[in-house]
Order: sequence, then C-alpha cells, then structure tokens
Amino acid sequence: MSLNNQGTIFFIGAGPGNPELLTKKAERLIKSADIVLYDRLVNPFILQLVKPETEIIDVGKKPYHKHIQQQQINNQLVIAAQNHCCVVRLKGGDPAIFGRVHEEIDAIRQHDINFEVIPGITTASATVASLGLGLTIRNVASKVTFTTGHFQDDSHQTTDVTSLLNGGTLAIYMGVKRLKVIMNDIYQATGVDYPVVIVFNVSSYNEKCYYGTVRTIYNQIAKMEETSTPGIIIVGEIADISRISNCNNENCEQQRILVSGPREQVLNKAFELYEEGHWCVINPVESKHLHESQQSLLKQLKAETYDTVIELV
Repeated sequence: MSLNNQGTIFFIGAGPGNPELLTKKAERLIKSADIVLYDRLVNPFILQLVKPETEIIDVGKKPYHKHIQQQQINNQLVIAAQNHCCVVRLKGGDPAIFGRVHEEIDAIRQHDINFEVIPGITTASATVASLGLGLTIRNVASKVTFTTGHFQDDSHQTTDVTSLLNGGTLAIYMGVKRLKVIMNDIYQATGVDYPVVIVFNVSSYNEKCYYGTVRTIYNQIAKMEETSTPGIIIVGEIADISRISNCNNENCEQQRILVSGPREQVLNKAFELYEEGHWCVINPVESKHLHESQQSLLKQLKAETYDTVIELV
C-alpha cells in the first residue's frame, strides 16, 4: 500500500438485503464513511446508517435497461478518493461474486489509491440458510458452482452443468429473465429433471420461494407479474422439496414499516424490527440536517406505502 494524500476505498458487501446480515466491520465503515457509492439492490435502510452529512451516490445498474457505464463508476471512485478520506463502494451480496470488484480495483490501482475489500454474505448462502439447507450436503451434493444467467451484451452462453453431473449444486444468479432458456440448456445437457428452487427477495419480509423441477419451474414463474424482482435459482438434489424445512410464502405478520423520531432511537428500533422479520426504513426528525442526496432518498421513501407507521417520541 502506498503512502499518499488520497483516501481509501472500501469495497463493502452489503449482503442480500437484511441489515442484520452486515458484518460488524461493514456496519462500522458505512457509519464512518465520508461518501458512499451504492448499487441498486442495496437496502435503503443500510444507506440510512451513514452519517447525516455524508453524500450517497446511486451508481446502480439495472439488467436489461440503460444504465451508468462501468467506466463512469470507475471515474467517480477515483474522484471520490481524491476528495475524501473514507470512501465506501457498497455492493449487494459479496463484492467478489458477480460484483465486478476486480474491474474497479484495476481502475483505482492505476491512480495509486489504497483500497480494502470487505466480504459480504452472498445471496446463495442466504438462500439456503433461509430454506434450512446447505449448498453442500453429505452424500447428496459434494460441490457447488456459482454461475450467472446474464451475460455481457445479452449474449447466449450455455449453462455449465459440470457440477450437476458430478453430484453438485448449481447456484444461478441473475437468471430469472432467461429461465426458460437456462432450464432447457440444463435438461438437454443432462437428460435429468433436477429439482429446482427459486427464491425472490432473499432475507426480506416479502421473500418468496417457488419449487419444482427443471421441466416445470418455468411455468410457475411465468405466472408472476413482476419478473425483475431479484431472485436466485438453485438447481440440484439439495433442492428436493422433501429436504426444504422452510418455504412459507404466507407470513402475514411481516410488514413494511416506517419509523419516525430521533435518529438514534429510530435506528435502534429499526434493527429490532428487522430481527422480528419486518422491513423498515427511518424518518429521522433531524432530516433537515441530512445531505441533500440523503434528503432526496428520504423523500422517495416517505412517498411509498407502508403497512405501519411508528412514531417515537
């Protein structure tokens, strides 16, 4: 690491969404950041952990839509490090798993900028934890492969089924949009109608799972009204429904909640609510002291619909 007057960039994994799954180091750095550049799947409550005066910048990419280019993100990181001491680059899940962290590190290395990567819980791990499974199970699956269903320039690449053919598990990120093609690839390559489970909004109050097989799962997902919801596909013998101990889509007690009041009190209350399985954001009474970027985010959040509004005095 070089000695210079530039700041340090922390590439932080925000996990699958639930702030309770942040590492202690990730939470500490988020709270002390001088500027935050975040991806679109980061839970907005996690952004509300940053200091009131801290600028937050949305650099998120949305699959199949026009979005900010990677070179622009790289340039923003360099500028941020030249003007701030603690720069947080906040990514969903784990930055090293389909997070393009290496591309961004290569870019800042050219400017001799210090950095550190803080791992996060990747969606596949959170998914099987929610289902009461393991990505590997003795005598069932001895290996796991992480792959993506979304490729550069929407090109088609055949799904790698090596893991499945050798008694393993296949975890497919960003594959729901191409589900029919992916399932067809798997069946043609293996001739086996493997069990499949797809989980949307992993670790959130509105988490939903759908289970079936390679030949049946597409018809179930095709009935969904919104297929842009983040979801992960797990294929292999571990996804047999008889092994899944928790696949409940009907928990009516879990709610979207807005908590208003003094900032420190509502932050503590929000963590309690997440522990109970709810999803919430905060409306601090000190909102006039927020950076304009945080005020903009808060305005958007307050305009949304909530099941419950809690006022703390």
